[in-house]
Amino acid sequence: MKSSKKPRAAIGFPPPLLGEHALRLPVVAEAAEWIALDKPAGVGLRAHPWDSTPDLDRALNSQLDAGKPELLATGADLFASVYHLEPEPSGLALFAKGRDSLDLLRNACGSSLFQFRFLLVAGRLKEPVPESLSCDAPLLPHRSKNKMIPSTAKGKKAQTDFRRLAESPRGWSLWAASCRYFRLHQVRAHAAVLGIPVLGDGCYGGPAAPALQELMPEKRGPGLAAPAFPGLALHLEEVRLPASGPMEAAVLRSGPPKDFRVLLQRLDLADGLEK
Repeated sequence: MKSSKKPRAAIGFPPPLLGEHALRLPVVAEAAEWIALDKPAGVGLRAHPWDSTPDLDRALNSQLDAGKPELLATGADLFASVYHLEPEPSGLALFAKGRDSLDLLRNACGSSLFQFRFLLVAGRLKEPVPESLSCDAPLLPHRSKNKMIPSTAKGKKAQTDFRRLAESPRGWSLWAASCRYFRLHQVRAHAAVLGIPVLGDGCYGGPAAPALQELMPEKRGPGLAAPAFPGLALHLEEVRLPASGPMEAAVLRSGPPKDFRVLLQRLDLADGLEK
């Protein structure tokens, strides 16, 4: 499997494209047909009725249309997200650079030729669960809430495999979630079905992050009542692309952001990143 050409370091987004503050998103990898960015939590890939956050499709294309040199240097005719990762998780964001490459990439993704690997932190479990789990519950958007629900009658096919990477003495656990294609909220919904809801995911019954004071009882001072993690403990770590037409196969990897890694250290789960 061949790697992509050496990417540029990062792409900048002045306010208000992705919020009130300027952001520079690292370029994970780049090829003639696509570019992969490291997406922070709180930024969406594309516009969706459930999301109120800025999206990268619009932000990239607005700068391309304005003739920003670092966007023109990519050789893109347009930017379009290949899959839809909601704003709450961090991780790999893949964009086609033109309509032909978009058709190839979306067709390959929709045909389950991609491979995705997520990392997630689960809260203390109510009962013991096996080290490896799988969920194939079909998923359907809820009628009135911004969430997915299992539905064997009307839901669309979905499959997620989970493997526990580490478990702390206090019951927190680190999991890898793998799939060939993922629907909106799929990993979160399937984790909840299996009884391992994601830390910080109130939408699917996930527990709130513990306070810093709970994890560092020897510490004293202000701010220790704050949660140990600010959002959803879910990260898209790896995407494997197949060879398709003129495009070569590639493996894209994005390590967890700093606050995610710090959380794992405080929960005694950091060793799981080596598995």
